[in-house]
Amino acid sequence: MNWAYRITKRDKVAFALGSVFAIIILANWFASYSIGRVSNQFREVYHDRLVPSLVISDVMERYYQNRLTLEDHILSTAASEQDSLHQLVLANTEEIESLINKFESTYLIERESEGLATYKIEFKKLVAVQDRILQLSSAGDKAKAENLYRTEGHQAFLHLLEPLHELIALQGEVGKELYQSADRQVKTLKVLSYLVIGMSVFIALLIATLLQATRKLKNIKPQNYHWN
Repeated sequence: MNWAYRITKRDKVAFALGSVFAIIILANWFASYSIGRVSNQFREVYHDRLVPSLVISDVMERYYQNRLTLEDHILSTAASEQDSLHQLVLANTEEIESLINKFESTYLIERESEGLATYKIEFKKLVAVQDRILQLSSAGDKAKAENLYRTEGHQAFLHLLEPLHELIALQGEVGKELYQSADRQVKTLKVLSYLVIGMSVFIALLIATLLQATRKLKNIKPQNYHWN
């Protein structure tokens, strides 16, 4: 307690208020920084992981639809129906290119960029086979069209699905990493809140000690000394 008596009243108040102010500023800054990071990470999960996953799923669905449409084209004998099916394949292919461009505009890690490059190579191969199947079928050479559909067309289709499946898997992996990072930030905020509470209790005790010392100083009656 002796140290409390040696501190002047103004120093006591300045020290207490300064400590509280410093802790509040630091805690507020760190909390704002951490909340901002968590918000950005969840935004990244949505814009750069969830949306691209939905895009790739849509792309794969259109590829399967094209596969079935090609088969219908081979089996069809009516010129009007064949033309309608042909236009549907072309429309789906154009939409696939648009979706892939949308996917490419999102944030991609190195493995995703590599997977996308592989996909583009396989895409060109599939489109080339697809066009040949349509030409043979439209020309009435159904046997050759069907054979091409079941051999080169089937292989090109499977090879194209591989990088797409890999891209979807990567979305999950990176999304999980972002979630874990956000979870660590939240836990850090909890620790910070406990620290602030602890410091607040410490400061409250400190102020109580200083005020008690001040009251004791006031209660000490001055003694008069008389010289003989």
